[in-house]
Amino acid sequence: MVVWVFSGGGEAEVRGFFPFLEKTFPGCRFERKTPVRQKPGPKANKAGSYGRTGQSLIEQIKQELPIALKAEANKCDLILVFDDLDCRDSQTQKSKILAELSKIPECADIEKFVGFAAPEIEAWIIADWNKLFSI
Repeated sequence: MVVWVFSGGGEAEVRGFFPFLEKTFPGCRFERKTPVRQKPGPKANKAGSYGRTGQSLIEQIKQELPIALKAEANKCDLILVFDDLDCRDSQTQKSKILAELSKIPECADIEKFVGFAAPEIEAWIIADWNKLFSI
């Protein structure tokens, strides 16, 4: 199963998130679509910048998902959107994300899952980093 991951946050969050996903779901291949990897050197375009969350992450997904679908048609089994909740209501935010995804006809037949990081869980992962990833 191929899972395209659209995630808020930065490199640190994504680097920790992918080992967890790969260890927890070994039958899946996770492909990061956002945040866009930043290459060394000057940053001329901040559109692909890290730290997107909430509405700015939704806007980035609306931009990047159609490009990926066109370039890699029929290569995705699941779209995973993972964001910081940042004091927003989870059901409202999930509805906003799914509503925007439903406007992209090319992904109508692809399963979608939206998840959020709670600050308490992020703190626990950081606090117990070595034990969590040494399993």
